[in-house]
Amino acid sequence: MALRPGQDGIRALRAADYGRVVALWRASEGIVLREVDGRPAIARYLRRNPGTSFVFEAAGEIVGAVLCGTDGRRGFLHHLAVARGHRREGIGAALVERALAALSRIGIDKCHLLVLPANTAARRFWKRVGWVERDDVVLMSHTASGKPEA
Repeated sequence: MALRPGQDGIRALRAADYGRVVALWRASEGIVLREVDGRPAIARYLRRNPGTSFVFEAAGEIVGAVLCGTDGRRGFLHHLAVARGHRREGIGAALVERALAALSRIGIDKCHLLVLPANTAARRFWKRVGWVERDDVVLMSHTASGKPEA
């Protein structure tokens, strides 16, 4: 199914969507949720990044979602997911396009995302929609508690 303008079902992700969006993320292979994905943290992220994260609704059900924001210089996409029964309909690509357009409107032209190395389906998707896999950087993390997050 090709998405048509005005009939795409995309709208801004709201803090009130948290339960339904987290259920979608949990049902999606390759998405890892951590403590930073709790309700208060996601609400804070949405307040800090208004109008850059989106959901796709079909028949009143959230069947796609992407969390997107910026540090002021670069954009970051997190947790793009489309429900199994709605994949290959263009929903994921449309959500990414909408998020990138929102970033562009606020002057952010470069965007990053993280994919688990073993998630070959996601890696194929991202390459198909024009993203480039990098091997020139290493991700390093730190938590204020000093406890590493697995």
